[in-house]
Amino acid sequence: MLLSLLGALVLNCFYGPLGPRDLFVLRHHRASITTVRDRLAAENAHLKQQIVRLRSDDAYIQRLIRQELGYARSEDYVYRFAGSKAHPVR
Repeated sequence: MLLSLLGALVLNCFYGPLGPRDLFVLRHHRASITTVRDRLAAENAHLKQQIVRLRSDDAYIQRLIRQELGYARSEDYVYRFAGSKAHPVR
């Protein structure tokens, strides 16, 4: 009887709550959360840098307008190739 009680106690230590299995799961979960946190911190830093450039760098804003909206300056030459999806020049 003492042996079965000891066996149940050992099983409870390994497979019960707060056992080594749960510790392994928590460590794995912590590693994945840390990876996500680091990725989000890098993305946040990039976005902050982009905000600063949008507020202060006129050349950056003009380049974004030309790239995303297809605008061209009056002194720019616009080349159009057959079969390419080009933005209309405004």
